[in-house]
Amino acid sequence: MASRMLAVVGITTSNRGIYDDAGGGSDDEGCSCWGINPNSMVTSYLHWTFRQSFLAVFFSAALGFFGFTLIFAVLILWSGYNHPQCLHVNGDNFSNYTGATTYQDFGDAYALSWTSFSTVGYGLVYPSTSTVHGRQRDCAGISMLCTLESFVGILFASFCGAVMFAKVGRIRSHAQVMFSDAIVIRYGTGVMAEFKEDDASQSGRSSETGSDDGIEDGVGRHVHHNEYPCPVVEFRIVNRLHGTHGGEIMDCSMNIVASIDASQASNSLRKATNTGRRRKGKRVRRKQTKQRFKMPTENDAIQGASSDSLQSLALELREHAKQQNHQAFEEDPSGKIVPKRIFAKLEVETPDHPFFKRVWTARHNLDLESPILAEEAKQMIRLNRGFWPNELNDPESIRASINLDQILVSLSGTSNADANSVYSQKIYDHHDMNIGYRFVNMMFRDPRDGSLKVDTTVINDVVEQAGGGGEPLH
Repeated sequence: MASRMLAVVGITTSNRGIYDDAGGGSDDEGCSCWGINPNSMVTSYLHWTFRQSFLAVFFSAALGFFGFTLIFAVLILWSGYNHPQCLHVNGDNFSNYTGATTYQDFGDAYALSWTSFSTVGYGLVYPSTSTVHGRQRDCAGISMLCTLESFVGILFASFCGAVMFAKVGRIRSHAQVMFSDAIVIRYGTGVMAEFKEDDASQSGRSSETGSDDGIEDGVGRHVHHNEYPCPVVEFRIVNRLHGTHGGEIMDCSMNIVASIDASQASNSLRKATNTGRRRKGKRVRRKQTKQRFKMPTENDAIQGASSDSLQSLALELREHAKQQNHQAFEEDPSGKIVPKRIFAKLEVETPDHPFFKRVWTARHNLDLESPILAEEAKQMIRLNRGFWPNELNDPESIRASINLDQILVSLSGTSNADANSVYSQKIYDHHDMNIGYRFVNMMFRDPRDGSLKVDTTVINDVVEQAGGGGEPLH
């Protein structure tokens, strides 16, 4: 019996288990009545509300309210014409009072519709009862129609309330932070100047530049041009609530991942990534290779393990850790439309912040451990004993040595105000890099009370690094 009733309304047997995982349900499957899929429409609307503003969601809810009430008003108007004794307008039968017109009849039907839908209570227009009309059986249809409309109105109000509550919760879960729009890359003297300033602030003395053949670093050591440190990639984050009590973010952590085209990735990065391949149209599952390491036992320590074996063990452990940080994904098996991508974790100096209150600067070194540095540049660094080669010490060469499409930054922590988990994210593209520049200082002392302030208007302001060498800004 139930199967026949479902078949009448267009619900086939194959579409009943829309929530069954074994059924392979997608968003397009489900109850499809005359080409309309209500489940897919509601799901799409819910996703749409999360992407839109409160004003847009409010107008969409108002449009839905008027749409439902208009539909039920038409049904009430039709029922009133068929059974005028079942509807009463100020004590008279529907459409039978003096001066009644079609527009007035529709207005009366709409008045009954919105009062039923909103459940605020009937006014001058109300359905007939057994005390007024003896043959209540003839009015059962319009009574059920008004009851159905009230039920739909309750569901609609609950649905709108849930959407608004979810949007408020989504806003509360967003961290009140600002990311800089630009990424700066300091190199050469721009990096050495920082070391020089740090040492001067600690020792109370400053270093002076040497001859044209080199410069002195922060500890007074003469550094030749072929002994420059590796460039530093920087971006910064500002807490919008830096001046608000309780606006801090506790136990804040930052996860930075670089999206790299697999064809442009370095050899070491490709080797550290376990990828699955498709051969002859047959999918080959990725084999997760588990390396087992034999840790030195107390016996080995007593007998004396050689330093070379310990160094090789440390190297293997480091390589194993690298493999856990890099992953490769294929969206297009042929690689002709979308190339294979490698998502590599970028290590920064301070990935965690226990008490994020004002400004947080993330720094990543373009050294041998950097997954976004080209293999040719890494080879030249090895030949230069770990220093940045002089041949690449210019903005054009540095930009050509960086292989990445995007940098994905996600920040998460706990709000100190309400103890809720908060998060935020930012995506940087390759053209967001500014080579040879540094960020201007954002913090200053208020001359009135001496308190520490943050000028958020200069979060994206950059100046040329110490020693010059900045690329032209467009």
